[in-house]
Amino acid sequence: MKHWELEVEGEHIRAEWNEAATFNMQRRDFVGKWVDYHCFTVYGIESEHEALECVVEMIQEEIERDENRHEGLELWLREKV
Repeated sequence: MKHWELEVEGEHIRAEWNEAATFNMQRRDFVGKWVDYHCFTVYGIESEHEALECVVEMIQEEIERDENRHEGLELWLREKV
């Protein structure tokens, strides 16, 4: 299992990947535990870099759908092992 912690427009989120096809997007709950808020599947991923590109693409699509967040996307990536 791989995951990346991201800051997107001031919000701290985590993307978790099962190193196959499934992704879980997570936020911290009120006691600080990571909880899933969105899951998606992408088949044919061949590398960790490609998996991270899928995460970034999903975040960009999510922002485009949210009219209040159309000002852009700033990511600071910090891989957690």
